[in-house]
Amino acid sequence: MTRFASFLFCLIVLPAATRAPEPRTSTGPRKTVAILAFDNHTGAPDYDALGKGIASMMISDLSVIKEIQLLERDRMQDLINEANLQQTKYFDSTTAVTIGRMVGAEYVVVGAFATVKPRMRIDTRVVRVATGEIVKTAQVTGEEDKFFELQQALASKLTDGLGLALSPEEQARLAAQQEANRVDALSTMKSFSLAIDRYDARDYVGAMEHMVPATRGAPNAMFMQAALDEMKRRVADGARNKAKEKLKSGLGGLLRRP
Repeated sequence: MTRFASFLFCLIVLPAATRAPEPRTSTGPRKTVAILAFDNHTGAPDYDALGKGIASMMISDLSVIKEIQLLERDRMQDLINEANLQQTKYFDSTTAVTIGRMVGAEYVVVGAFATVKPRMRIDTRVVRVATGEIVKTAQVTGEEDKFFELQQALASKLTDGLGLALSPEEQARLAAQQEANRVDALSTMKSFSLAIDRYDARDYVGAMEHMVPATRGAPNAMFMQAALDEMKRRVADGARNKAKEKLKSGLGGLLRRP
């Protein structure tokens, strides 16, 4: 090799060989994902609402992952109510596909939970809406009153089930979001879930009553604070509407007097 060729080799080839790899970026379209309320397989009716709370928490946890677009829980619930599917067991894949098509999701996450005190098991399925194929099943098991460990494990299983290879930065972002949503006791999740259930029934005052023990048990949980803010707004809107109706009724009575 001539001296000039050696110079070009050092100038062009060596830097290219030693250059640090470019950070991973997502170039494909985002996956649209619906996370449905988890089914109660405990046999205890007082756990019925818990599945809504788990789904709400997971939507908030996974919302920081850029590769997926999560559908809003409120919007999905409205559509489910309109279609009168609220009594249907979501863990059934056929129902999951029906709801997935209705809400415009590419993937639907369904789940079910069971307890054998003091332990809890959560099973999940990821269903591809276009084909009805179950692309991933997963299970997490842990102590009821170490719910945060279940929360962490569940998010990890779901990202894997959706085929997401998270970069170290994305893993750190997910971990930070989970910490911001941290719930340690299952009793706290049950209170929050009852609040969500009342909210879905448009009983906003009843929802606020259940939020009191929930926020006491997890005062810093971001997804709970967001739900609480929305409940407060709905209560305030309801109070204003009642005041307007009362005023309108009173004025109407005055106008009708001879």
